[in-house]
Amino acid sequence: MFVLKQFLKVLVLPPTLWLLILLAVLVFWRRAWSRKLLLCTVLVIFALHSGLVNDALRYPLESNYAPVLNPTQVGPYDAIVVLTAGITPAGGLIPFSTINQSMFRRLDEAWRLYRVQPRPIIVSGGHVNPFTPDKAENKIARDYLIRWGVPASDVLGEAKSRDTFESAVELQKLLKQKDYKRYLLVTSAVHMPRSMLVFSRLAPEPVPAPGDFSIGETELTPFSFFPNEHAASELSATLHEYLGLINYHWRVRFSQP
Repeated sequence: MFVLKQFLKVLVLPPTLWLLILLAVLVFWRRAWSRKLLLCTVLVIFALHSGLVNDALRYPLESNYAPVLNPTQVGPYDAIVVLTAGITPAGGLIPFSTINQSMFRRLDEAWRLYRVQPRPIIVSGGHVNPFTPDKAENKIARDYLIRWGVPASDVLGEAKSRDTFESAVELQKLLKQKDYKRYLLVTSAVHMPRSMLVFSRLAPEPVPAPGDFSIGETELTPFSFFPNEHAASELSATLHEYLGLINYHWRVRFSQP
């Protein structure tokens, strides 16, 4: 099921989605509806790659939960849980494996919260791609925290999970083992609604502590309405979160609390 989900995700997200639509247009070009589909697709691509439209799509996701500026004001908690994002593996001209930008920002937020009020940090998430060997993604993330000064005894790892849903399942086991109850949940702001949906159900009691915000003050220029590179790079992640919310609403409904 997990492999099927990954395959379907590639098909329904850009850019594969646009290519499949264009292929259908070419195959059925003689049909009137195919030319209308082409026009609609071009207009949708133009709109979704506009910075304004892309920010409008991300805003409902990122604005759901405010950052925890002062963790001493949210009440008692036992741990800080940070979800993994991704790494850049060593290979080719890359001399050693490192974390990607989203993972860096999540770890940075967990580190900030730790410095204000030290609690054990649990790094949750393991190897995702079933067609590649394990690259020790979880250990690489934990090593960063240790290099930044967090004692190794305060850095725990949960590397069995392959997605956010499995992270909640595995974390619930670890929380029970450690007798932890309430915890700060750190992930990217755009990813927090989906995370809270499943963690609140399967691994209570999470306190949302989003980091890695992407929407700042927008300076309107004549070029703001046109497609741009930044919007294109974020579009897939934005649509991925909306699809994930739909998927998780269904999975949570049939899961055991």
